[in-house]
Amino acid sequence: MADKMEERIEGQEPLIKRKRSRKTIGEEGGRKQTAIVFLVTLVLGFIFYLPKELGGWWQKLTAPEVITIEKPVGDAEDVSSVVGFKVKINDRFGVWVEELSGSKGSWGLDETNQFTAASVIKLPILVAYYEAVDEGRLDPETLYTLVEADRLEYGTGSLQHQPAGTRYSYREIAELTANQSDNMGAELLIKFLGGYAAVQRTVNSWGLSETDLRENLTTPQEMGDLLTRLYRGELISEESRDELFANLTNTLVEDRIPAGVPTGVKVVHKYGSEAGVVNDCGIVYADTPYVICVLSQKVNAGEAEAVLPKISRVVWEWRAAAP
Repeated sequence: MADKMEERIEGQEPLIKRKRSRKTIGEEGGRKQTAIVFLVTLVLGFIFYLPKELGGWWQKLTAPEVITIEKPVGDAEDVSSVVGFKVKINDRFGVWVEELSGSKGSWGLDETNQFTAASVIKLPILVAYYEAVDEGRLDPETLYTLVEADRLEYGTGSLQHQPAGTRYSYREIAELTANQSDNMGAELLIKFLGGYAAVQRTVNSWGLSETDLRENLTTPQEMGDLLTRLYRGELISEESRDELFANLTNTLVEDRIPAGVPTGVKVVHKYGSEAGVVNDCGIVYADTPYVICVLSQKVNAGEAEAVLPKISRVVWEWRAAAP
C-alpha cells in the first residue's frame, strides 16, 4: 500500500511516500501475492515430474510441517509451559495473555518481540479516532464524499468498491474499518486525524514505543496492553469504547480467537493477515475476562489458521482449570 496512495490535501506531505515498498495496512493482496502466484505456477509445472525422479526424498521434502499445541502440565509459572507452547512454532508466534481480574496475572511468549501487525494495526488507529471524537477535534456525524483518488487497488473492505461521490459519515467509516477491516477506511481515518506522523505521536503518547504505523510493526504485549486499558476505561470515553467494542464483535473473521472458546462467549477482537502472517488480538468475556494477543511471522497460512484457534482453546482451558 505504501507505494499506492498519497495524501490528497494540497500542500501536505503524502500520507505514504511512493518510494516505500512496504504495505502499511491491509489483508492479503498486492505485489507480494502476485509474485507468490507466479512462483506457485512455476512450481506446479514440475510437480508431476519431481516425485517420480526424487522418490522418497521428495516425499520427505513436501510433507507438511506438523505444528502441535500441548496442553499444560503441572504448575509451571511461565506461559511457554503453562499454555503448552513446547513446540515447533519456535519464534514464529508471539503470545500475550492477561487476566483482567482474578489471580493469574499475565504471561507472555516472545511478547516484547516486534511482529508484522497486518490489520491489527488498525486498532490503535481506531482508538486515536475515538480519542479525537472525545476531545471534540472530530465530529463523528461529519459527512465525507469519496473521491477517486481515495480508492485503493487492493485490500479488504467495501469502501474501495463504492463510486466516487458516495457519502459516508466519519462514524460509518470507523465502523467499516473495525468490522470489515476496511483498508480504505483506515487510510481515511488517518487522513482525518492529520496524517501518519500525527497519529504516530498519539500512539507514542500512550506508551506504545514498539508500535510503528508506517512499518506496520507492533508487539503482542503492546496490543494486549492497549486492549486492557480500553477495557478499564482508559484512553477514550465509555461511550466511545462501547461503540468500538460493538464494531469489533461478530466481525467478518471469527475463526481465530473466537473459534477457540465456547459458543456464545463474547469476543472483542481485531484480526490481521498478509503473506506469512495470521494474527488476532482480543478480549474474551469469560466469567473472568482476559486479553489474548497472538501475532505470527513466516507462517504457512493454512497451518497458522488451524493453530491460532488451538492456542485460544488451550488458554481458555488452562484459565478455566486452575483457581
